[in-house]
Amino acid sequence: MLLLIISLLIGVRIITMLFGNNTDKLILEYHELSALQETKMTLSKMAIVFSNLKYSEEAMSANKLMNLSQELHKKMENCHHVITKAHNLNLLAELDTLSFGIDRIIKGYLTAEDKDLVTDRMRTEIAKGLSIADVLILETQNEIDYYESRSRIAILHGSFTIVFVGITAMVIILFGGIWYAKNFTRPIRDLVTATNRIGAGDRDFRVSLDSQQEFKLLAESFNTMLDIIDKTTVSEVYLKSIINNLFGALLVTDQQCNIRSINNATSELLGYNETELIGKPLASLFNQDFQNQPQPVTEKIDLEELAVLMRKYSQMFSKSKLPIPVFVTCTLLKNNDNKMNGLVLVAHDLTEQKAYEEKIEQIRKDRMIAINEAQEQERMRIATDIHDGLGQMLTSISYSIQKLIESRYDPEPIQNILNQIDAAILETKNLAHNLIPLALKDFGLISAVRSLIERANRLNNTLFVFDAYDFEGRIDPKLEKTIYRICQESLNNIVKHAKATKATFQLFRTNEQITLVIDDNGVGFDTDAKIDEQSGSGIGLMSIRERVARYNGTFTIDSKQGTGTELIIEIPCKKT
Repeated sequence: MLLLIISLLIGVRIITMLFGNNTDKLILEYHELSALQETKMTLSKMAIVFSNLKYSEEAMSANKLMNLSQELHKKMENCHHVITKAHNLNLLAELDTLSFGIDRIIKGYLTAEDKDLVTDRMRTEIAKGLSIADVLILETQNEIDYYESRSRIAILHGSFTIVFVGITAMVIILFGGIWYAKNFTRPIRDLVTATNRIGAGDRDFRVSLDSQQEFKLLAESFNTMLDIIDKTTVSEVYLKSIINNLFGALLVTDQQCNIRSINNATSELLGYNETELIGKPLASLFNQDFQNQPQPVTEKIDLEELAVLMRKYSQMFSKSKLPIPVFVTCTLLKNNDNKMNGLVLVAHDLTEQKAYEEKIEQIRKDRMIAINEAQEQERMRIATDIHDGLGQMLTSISYSIQKLIESRYDPEPIQNILNQIDAAILETKNLAHNLIPLALKDFGLISAVRSLIERANRLNNTLFVFDAYDFEGRIDPKLEKTIYRICQESLNNIVKHAKATKATFQLFRTNEQITLVIDDNGVGFDTDAKIDEQSGSGIGLMSIRERVARYNGTFTIDSKQGTGTELIIEIPCKKT
């Protein structure tokens, strides 16, 4: 450092020596330049007065010229004081002579007979004086440029000297300091290396120093401390290995429920690394909308209540904000004084279990759909047997009785029997149609539902209205049967229980789903009350709900006492 200061002082001294003389000369030259420019300015003013001279104002102009002449003499005296011998003194003397000549011309102007001749002479003298002033000014400007150039060179040389001397001193100081620091800090580095190795789990490592007495004593004390720690504590690596090999995700919090430590299973489950989770609020992993930053604590947290609350959570959110089903156990973390220091939470991943449950549920739904399809096929068989067997037999009996009426027997009792047989035939047709509507098989869902609504309007006092939107083409036959049965069950419920005067059935089809909306103005019911499973309406609604669930649809009821009922059913069904 002392060498550096000395080098800077030497450099500054060199610059001062080189730059001082030039600076004095520059100041002198600037004074000369200023005096010459002021003299030129006075001559320019005289030229302006003569150029604007008017005979009507001769006296006033003469006074101005006399004042300017006196001002010119003062400027010339100033030039004699500041201009050195380094300049062309002959030109300065010639300029001085011109100033006296101009003074005489001005004094003789008013008494001159030929004023134009005097004016021309005056202008010539002034122009000559301006020319001499320009030459002197140019000469002075050249001197200024010369000294400025010398000053820049002096500064450059001085700066180079300072940089060179400074770098040399710094290099000497640097290498000397490195050598000294290396020898002085080597024992400290050995101790730091020992600390790092022990911190990494190498508890068998011991310090060996061949240095100053003080460092040797420190190393011996350090080794003694390690022997005591090795005998009285469990290895941190061993304990951490146990924690990281736990099957569940382990999180430990402080008293403010900020995460203090995690295990490897937590990182694998949630996708966070340890740095991203340490210090974050535990609630941020269970609440998707929670700010992922530590929150300011305004009141003391009841850890016991929070532990109970944590056990009720069934899902956590990963780094990508995806929900993960979990089973949570949470307990209090206490110290030796039985004081609560935080929470210990273990979360078991239930993703695979949930996947199995969903797979089983889907298999159950597929089987129920298959059972329904088997039921529909059985209905078709029974309907065919009724239509082709019992229906034909009743028709044959009806024809035979008609022949009896044409014979000699009394026609009245025979006609009664015939009427009963016709009613049986009609009921047989209705049973066959309810078991398997032919319109659904032959013409599709819309035609079958419209036929169902028309038949209901003929047989009941309730006005049923049906509308369908965006239904071009057929859909899955199994889904057609399901929706038809839902409409059939809803219609029967309205007829039996709603006491409605009007009901509306609407079917909507989009790119993603089919929506069925059924609305009536009947007596309604309390949806918050438990459905009576023994009543027809309760069984009907449960049947509809079960059919919708088989296709992963949604079933919504909006009803109150005396305000009618609205059913909204949405079933996924992509357009093909």
